[in-house]
Amino acid sequence: MQHTIQLDVISCLSEDGFSLDELVMKSWKLFEQEGMAGFIGLLLRLVDEKICRDLVEGKGSWRPRLCCDHPRYDYKDFLDRTFRTRAGTVKIMWHRLRCLACKASPIPLRAFLGLERYQRKTSELEKMVAEVMSEQSYRRGSDHLERIGEIPVPRSTAHRWVMESECDEWCVPGQPFDHLLADGTGFKRRFVSGTGRTNRGELCVLLGVTAQGTTVPVGAWSGKNWQEIGEELKSQPQEKWPKADVLGSDGEPGLAEGLSAFFNNQQRCHWHATHDLGYVLWKDGAEKKERRTLQEDLALVLGVEIPPEDIEPTTTADRRELKQYVADAEDYIETMIGRMNKKGYAQAAGYLRRMKDHLFTYMKRWLATGLVSPRVSSWIERVMREVARRIKRMAFGWSEKGAEKMTRIVLKRFTDREGWEAWWNKRLRLNDNVLLTFRGAKAL
Repeated sequence: MQHTIQLDVISCLSEDGFSLDELVMKSWKLFEQEGMAGFIGLLLRLVDEKICRDLVEGKGSWRPRLCCDHPRYDYKDFLDRTFRTRAGTVKIMWHRLRCLACKASPIPLRAFLGLERYQRKTSELEKMVAEVMSEQSYRRGSDHLERIGEIPVPRSTAHRWVMESECDEWCVPGQPFDHLLADGTGFKRRFVSGTGRTNRGELCVLLGVTAQGTTVPVGAWSGKNWQEIGEELKSQPQEKWPKADVLGSDGEPGLAEGLSAFFNNQQRCHWHATHDLGYVLWKDGAEKKERRTLQEDLALVLGVEIPPEDIEPTTTADRRELKQYVADAEDYIETMIGRMNKKGYAQAAGYLRRMKDHLFTYMKRWLATGLVSPRVSSWIERVMREVARRIKRMAFGWSEKGAEKMTRIVLKRFTDREGWEAWWNKRLRLNDNVLLTFRGAKAL
């Protein structure tokens, strides 16, 4: 279908002078509020007339199944419809036909456009709202859309659209993960009196990293501990959650135990190991100077790096030396545990003992297989900063479902931008089936 459309605009400009800014703002307002919406509505009306005429006359290549197997159509009436779009409110009147064979009353344009029965907004507007609300609070996001884009979307409406959207869905690859990354954070949830719960919520995030280095969101949970998360994952098909080789995490209680069925080895984050040791020593009553000394000792022990083989090949002697260093480092940590026990630092000694066997997993794995895995959880910490920026710093009073939904959207946008765009491109059906050409503006 090809049409040539002429826009009819009346301009009245003062002969005493006017500002360029006023001209730009008035032109923007004209086309933003009336011009683009009117243009889209006109195109839809032309398309509606063409496809309905073809169906009534039995012509045309578009022959959908709107009712029975042998339909014969005639015109019935018009229906008014409005759609909220990025270009403004689009108003159209589409034909409703009547099938003389089965008495059905189909609406051809709705089927032609692939619209749902009660759809009143476009998917491109839903995408814009989801992206804006994942970066700002609902109140500020609603104000931003209205002030900058002239798109009035109340925050309650935006919240409903986001909660009903399926844009946070992701597909976990069938191949095994090289390693998993897990972390959690707190947030201010909605307080409900009479439940016995405080307003502190807990948010847990699990990421998978493939052998190609691609980060894949595995899940985000609110109001569940790691034991419950592990049981939930176990109940799903096993091929959906392939077992990873290494789990990288901090020392959060219950984390490794809850996910024990989904990894072979654990790598404790070196940064958290030294940082959290100071807090545990403080709980044991150690002086500040002594805490600093023990933290520095542990940091020096953990300071071994995997040699960069692309610069200089690693020899057998080098590997033997690294293996001996790991053994000596574990012996030294055992010595530190003994010193802490003698001084009465029982909690700190237990803390070191629980993580001693998981501090050099990255080195042992590299020596055995040549595969490199991170020894710090910096990547998931970076991801959690993005989550915390939206969940903790921009809003409070979340419901468990709302916090989980927004976290999944932030995770997908931050870790899988291509997947986010691909999902929306499929939803919007962007297949180059529309071509518009601006031939220029002329004064009549």
